[in-house]
Amino acid sequence: MIDRDERLLWRAACNRDHISGRRINMSQDPSQPTQSETMRPPGKGRGRLLNQSFIGGLCLLGLAGSAFLAMGDLASGSLRAMGPGGMPRGTAWLIAVIGAGMVVAGIFRGGEPIPRISVRGPVIIMLALVVFAFTIRPTPIGSFTTPGIGIVGAGPLAVLIAGFAERDRDWLDLAILAAALTAFCILLFGYLLNLPMPAFPVSWLKYFPGWSQRQVMLLVSGALLVVALALYLVRRRRGGNA
Repeated sequence: MIDRDERLLWRAACNRDHISGRRINMSQDPSQPTQSETMRPPGKGRGRLLNQSFIGGLCLLGLAGSAFLAMGDLASGSLRAMGPGGMPRGTAWLIAVIGAGMVVAGIFRGGEPIPRISVRGPVIIMLALVVFAFTIRPTPIGSFTTPGIGIVGAGPLAVLIAGFAERDRDWLDLAILAAALTAFCILLFGYLLNLPMPAFPVSWLKYFPGWSQRQVMLLVSGALLVVALALYLVRRRRGGNA
């Protein structure tokens, strides 16, 4: 009698464990991928070339090609005497090489799928570039001529406009970036490379009698760096108080 009861209890325990095991398996989240799904090769069943690497590489190649067409016959010069087309042409070649590498990587290695892209960012960035191009030097548009405010004005203006591409922006950070980046561009392109780019309005020279244009460039760049440093200190103090 005792043996029979023990056998019945043992069978009941086995059935209970079997049922609980089935419940554990059935309680698995159906949204989670199964083992067969996780072992599926990436990119299976999707367009192989529709990935970020391939499309981004094509965009860079198109940008480099447009730059080569826009430069035309500008002389590159040499390392000691950089011509007006030297820096842009070298940058275009670098962009082309990077773009070609991304295209090759996108073909043979694949990449992340292209996500949905908001048009807000690209449109505002293009607007900032257009404003920079039309304000760095006087540009006639019909009967109207845009004011030529040089890099010292067009640079910060373009950076502040580009800041609208981000919905959550910090104007203090944008002001620091605008001042520091403008000073860097004036020193690099105007003072060191001596490219024919207006660093500031020509009318400013009358306020500095006896000064050369390169000396005024150094003064303007130094003032912008001081402004950037002051704003950075304000940023740090504001972050410390928060």
